[in-house]
Amino acid sequence: MGAGTATKQRESQNRSNQKQSNQIKEVVKKRLGLKTTVPGPMDYLQDEKKTLAYNLKGKDRYFYGKEASKFTDDAMVDKNIVKVGNYFKKVGGEFVRISKTEGEKLYAAGDPSISRSVIGNSNANTIKYGSSNSAMGSGDPTGVMTSTPISKEMLERQNKIKGLSTAALSFAVPGVGGSVMRASAATDLVNASQPQLAYNDYMKSFSAKQSGKKFTSDRNMLGIMKLGLSKGKDKLGETFGN
Repeated sequence: MGAGTATKQRESQNRSNQKQSNQIKEVVKKRLGLKTTVPGPMDYLQDEKKTLAYNLKGKDRYFYGKEASKFTDDAMVDKNIVKVGNYFKKVGGEFVRISKTEGEKLYAAGDPSISRSVIGNSNANTIKYGSSNSAMGSGDPTGVMTSTPISKEMLERQNKIKGLSTAALSFAVPGVGGSVMRASAATDLVNASQPQLAYNDYMKSFSAKQSGKKFTSDRNMLGIMKLGLSKGKDKLGETFGN
């Protein structure tokens, strides 16, 4: 097979993956009832920005990652992109494998204790997690999960966990490496303490990535608005003429 033929086949497969991903994105969004209030350019004049899965109940309206993954897998099964593997029933804190016959019956009935695995190839993984193979809400437009924005509450929890775990690990890393980790942890913890500002920033970044555009945050590591520092002058003293 020539290089030109291989390239054409790869491009054709990419187009097919993108088409299926776009179709499934809409299915998942509709099943979740996902709606987002997109932040404007002047956050302090805007109402609270939020993303909710309105078709779900209770805390799942705010923390809908499990459902988003399930609905994605369901749609991929319907399109024969993946095949159903095994069925499991949650008993206490464990997942017990059950028969296919029983699993199909209970899963179709909507039993919340029943889950199932799916089997697919690399194209299926690309459709679900994008060409970047990254996490839910990352903004990669080529994947279903990566194109599903996370909520403010999910981002806040994520920042808390990242900040605390990175800070703890940083003390075991000597020198510059530890300092870099502590700075990263500080940024995450500031974002966790300012969930609305952090989420507005996240949504701007997410939307930019979905459109294939670059994004530069207007907040510094302390979580406050940057002060319009001119290029080449990164010190307050230089800007204000001390």
